[in-house]
Amino acid sequence: MVELPFLRIAADLLAGHLYAVTGESMVPAFRPGDRLLGGRNDSGGGPISRGDTVIVRDPRDHGRRYLKRIVGLPREEVRLTDGVLLIDGRHLPEPYLEGLPASPGLGDSAWQLGTGEYFLMGDNRVHSADSRDFGPVRLGMVVGKVWFRCWPISRWGAVA
Repeated sequence: MVELPFLRIAADLLAGHLYAVTGESMVPAFRPGDRLLGGRNDSGGGPISRGDTVIVRDPRDHGRRYLKRIVGLPREEVRLTDGVLLIDGRHLPEPYLEGLPASPGLGDSAWQLGTGEYFLMGDNRVHSADSRDFGPVRLGMVVGKVWFRCWPISRWGAVA
């Protein structure tokens, strides 16, 4: 994820920043080259909730940004078991995966989220560094929610 500073002034007028997608961790929803408008948590993007796509600081390198999806909310148990994503023991439907597996592999992993912690995953789970690698993230690490795709023109519009 790369911030485009030369477009920052115009984006700031809309209380956000313009970002360029550089990796494949969010395919099929977002592709390399997509341009996204994302807001700060205190701006027009509104509060974050499950299923939202967010810009997050890498907990291991605060200068780096990732584009990820919120799958787990504070105080929930997130479990990946035999390729299935469970939240508090219930299967989480993920229509944005468009048929991709919820998790590669047949292992079993679980995380208990604390107050103010979120579990983030890329949609292209095989090619994503996310909370499975660096653990849950605190709200302060979330730069903001993505709400609009500006490029390519053929995919222009609000991000659900």
